[in-house]
This record gives sequence, structure tokens and C-alpha cells, in this order.
Amino acid sequence: MTDEVRPAKRHTDARAALAAALKSRLRSQPLDRVTVTELVRDCGLTRQAFYYHFPDVRQLAVWVFETEVARQVRAFAAEVGWADGLVRLMLYMRDNRSSTLGVLNGVGQPGLERFLFWQMRPITEAVMDQDGGGPSRPQDRILVVDFYTSAVLAVVLRWVADGMVDHPYKVVGDLEIMLHGAVRESIRRLDARAAPPDGGRRQ
Repeated sequence: MTDEVRPAKRHTDARAALAAALKSRLRSQPLDRVTVTELVRDCGLTRQAFYYHFPDVRQLAVWVFETEVARQVRAFAAEVGWADGLVRLMLYMRDNRSSTLGVLNGVGQPGLERFLFWQMRPITEAVMDQDGGGPSRPQDRILVVDFYTSAVLAVVLRWVADGMVDHPYKVVGDLEIMLHGAVRESIRRLDARAAPPDGGRRQ
């Protein structure tokens, strides 16, 4: 192992150890009760090592969710399909209920909505790309992605608030029914609005 690789591996190992310690703690206590002292004691690191990687426990929790879920979901959605990517995200949230709720409660409602919005936005972009490629104007593309991301987010937040009872396949299946054709029609109408009169012909 080269000298350049060793520090990178140590950083990765330290973050993984802190993540495992946090997930273990969240099984029995809320995020706002977890302390840096407990985490470093659990995984045999120093406080200095913790603060080298994270400013506080909340940021560690967000990092865990981001690295374990969001990046995998984005890749999965791009390779397999947006619906499968969203199912994967929701299954993780339900299977890791304590750590998920710890993260969501820790960032607060506004923070939760912003956080999940940016995790789901790539999934919505995948929906649009699979359903025609998006409007011709960049600003209309942003509008469509943001609008449908907000709609999907509202459904997922309601699912979380209701205790994650419904199976993710059912929730995503309902979303597929509602989104089918709707994105394409939105794109068609926005492109029609943006088109110059008479196809751009000058008199």
C-alpha cells in the first residue's frame, strides 16, 4: 500500500466507524441526545478525529444518509429506472427506521424537506429523461423537474408521517400511475409556449 493510499484509507475507516457507532446509538436514543463523547468511545477514536471529519453529530448523520442511500439511489435510478431507485430509497428508510428518523428529526422540518428534495431531484430528472428528454428551454427543464420533485416529495413525506406503513412498491406504483404521461404532456405544452409564432418564419 502506497503512502498516498494509507491516509485516505484511514479517513475512510474513521468515517465508517463513526457511522456504525451512530447507527447503533440511534436504535435506542434520539439524535439530539447522541454525543461526540459517546461516539468516539464506542468506536475507539479521539474527539480530535471526530472533529477532523465532522463539525457535529448532526452532520455525521446527514453524511451517513447521503453516502449509504442517496448516492446509491441516484446511480440505481440512472441505470435501472427512477421507480426502482425510489423504491430502493424508501425500503432503506423503512428498514433503517431508527437511523432514518434520527436524521430526519435532527435536521428539522425545513431542513428535512430541502435535504430530501435534493436527494429526489435526480430521480425526477430520470423520469423526465425516460419520458422524452425534457423541454427545449433550460429554464423550462428546471421548472418541470422542480415541480414533479416537489410532488413526489409530498407523497414520500406523507408516507413517513404515517409511519411508513404502506409498502414502497405500492406507493411508487401509485406515483407511476399519476406521473405516466403527465411529464410528457407538461414538456409538450411548455415547448409549444416557447415556440415562435409561425414556426419562426419572418414576413
